[in-house]
Amino acid sequence: MTGHSIEQIIKGTRHVLLDFDEPVCSIFAGIGSDTVADQLRETLLTAGFALPADAMQTDDPLEVFRLAASISTEAALTAQQLLTAFETRAVPTAEPTRGSADLIVTAARTGRTVTIVSNNSGAAIAAYLADHRLTGYIRAIVARDDHDPERMKPDPYRVREAVAILDADNTECVMVGDSTTDVFAGLLAGVPVIGYANKPGKVQALAEVQAAAVTTNLGEITAALRSSTLC
Repeated sequence: MTGHSIEQIIKGTRHVLLDFDEPVCSIFAGIGSDTVADQLRETLLTAGFALPADAMQTDDPLEVFRLAASISTEAALTAQQLLTAFETRAVPTAEPTRGSADLIVTAARTGRTVTIVSNNSGAAIAAYLADHRLTGYIRAIVARDDHDPERMKPDPYRVREAVAILDADNTECVMVGDSTTDVFAGLLAGVPVIGYANKPGKVQALAEVQAAAVTTNLGEITAALRSSTLC
């Protein structure tokens, strides 16, 4: 934990902004992110795009997209379309994160809204939510639905967009994310972030970048939602 308890943060929270990959599910669990990165790279190379050297080394599909998009608008558009297709194909083998569905349903049933704020594509997110019968609990999806990598977290663009869509005050919102980029995006948008440390080393990493609180168990957030009554 950091200086705040999850109960303190959740008290008064009306809007939960939830990252997708890891806090909701592991989107590439059945395929492997390295395999998707390879597929994206190979398809772009076959299409005639000369990728930067860094794009040839990373196992992160989002980083391949980000680096490919730096080449040209055409490369950015192509990379966005391809990655969206790969993400959507991965949905049937995505692995739900333990406690994520309960958190979403509980937030909605206790009078909060839940908005997905993600660097993944809206199409893949919508498909996953439909497959797991969660669509009706989600107010909005704010995702990578354009080809501009500068709008991806850690940039606060999509967190701010979510707050605007909700017509909410920043103090009424909380972001739940598993990465330092989530924390940076939330802080820059003026939204407190609860870090979800699902892997070794993340507790310290998330605390060091000033997550308001850190948990290794989504159930702690769900319990706080259940026990905190909105005024």
